[in-house]
Amino acid sequence: MKRFAKQFVPALIAVLLLSGLLLVPAEPVLAKTHFFFGLNIGIPMVPHAVYPYPAPSRVYYPPAYRAYPPCAQVWTPGYYDPYGNWVFGYYRYACPPYGY
Repeated sequence: MKRFAKQFVPALIAVLLLSGLLLVPAEPVLAKTHFFFGLNIGIPMVPHAVYPYPAPSRVYYPPAYRAYPPCAQVWTPGYYDPYGNWVFGYYRYACPPYGY
């Protein structure tokens, strides 16, 4: 019995180790370095994403009226400047001071 145990136990350990090696995947053996460089030129083949939600409604702001009267347009007649050039007449706004 001792002689059988001395031969059987090492053979059993060897068989278990070899069968364990068969269960190890082969991926580490086939390991490679992957390098990729891409460049996109042109129009995309996929259209842009369309969102299913509608656009929010517009906010209505009522017109703001000024509490003071608007400025009046006053005609300024033409004149000669100090260099002798004629300056044509034009309309300008005459706004009175409102205290600020």
